[in-house]
Amino acid sequence: MIWFWLCLVTALTQAVKDVCLKRSLFRMDVGLVVWGYCLSAAVFFWLDVAMAPRPALGPHFWPLLAVGGALGAVTFVLYGLALNRGDLSLTLPMLAFTPLFLLITSPLTLGEFPGPGGLLGVLCVVAGSYVLNLRERRFGFWAPVRALWTDPGARLMLVVAALWSLGANFDKLGVQASSPSFWIASVYTVTAVALLPGVFRAGRGILGRMRRAPGLIVASGLLEAVGLLCQMHALTMTLVPYVITVKRLSVIFGVVLGALVFREPDVAHRLPGAMLMVLGVFFIAVFG
Repeated sequence: MIWFWLCLVTALTQAVKDVCLKRSLFRMDVGLVVWGYCLSAAVFFWLDVAMAPRPALGPHFWPLLAVGGALGAVTFVLYGLALNRGDLSLTLPMLAFTPLFLLITSPLTLGEFPGPGGLLGVLCVVAGSYVLNLRERRFGFWAPVRALWTDPGARLMLVVAALWSLGANFDKLGVQASSPSFWIASVYTVTAVALLPGVFRAGRGILGRMRRAPGLIVASGLLEAVGLLCQMHALTMTLVPYVITVKRLSVIFGVVLGALVFREPDVAHRLPGAMLMVLGVFFIAVFG
């Protein structure tokens, strides 16, 4: 059961990381926060890489790294904007759509086809997204769906989920061309470099603005590193679907933390929807 506790640590660190990022966004620009977060995470990842022998790199490593880094830069900027513009209890559950999008992207990029059990998971995810805004039902049957799409934070996070479903396939190929730790460290480094032009465009006083929330940004990077490293170790102990399923408990933790830290409304109505979406992830991961 060690793998379960490692995955639980991953879920908790991901949720707390989102709280730190959202808090730092109160004081700084999205571009600066995302860049600082990726840079600090890369530093911690490279510390882990330094303690292991360097892996042999496959012939496709560098093209995959270029694509993964560019995709990461776009995704993390959208991720920061989503956290900044929406409630955690409404934006984070959108990440449960990632396995749904994987049902489309994985067959196209890797030739991996899901089993029939994935259909039940898809239905649970869709139903959970409906329940998130169930209070809007009084305005018509499709009102909860419209409310989900009209919320800017949720809409942006839905795009992030779609991009992550594509990036997950490149991550798998990148890990096969190197090693898990080396690939993660490389991707976060390239992502931080790709974000630099946006940081420079922010103008003068960058370092001064970075001092507004340095602890939160470094903590976000550390939490990301701890969570992903625990996830990698868990993958060596049990099946990948089990790891993914427990990790997605971060959605529920994020909804609860949104209520406790930011006093977000309607959490009692959104939590059942988030739990239903996590259940959908379970069916997709285990039976898909």
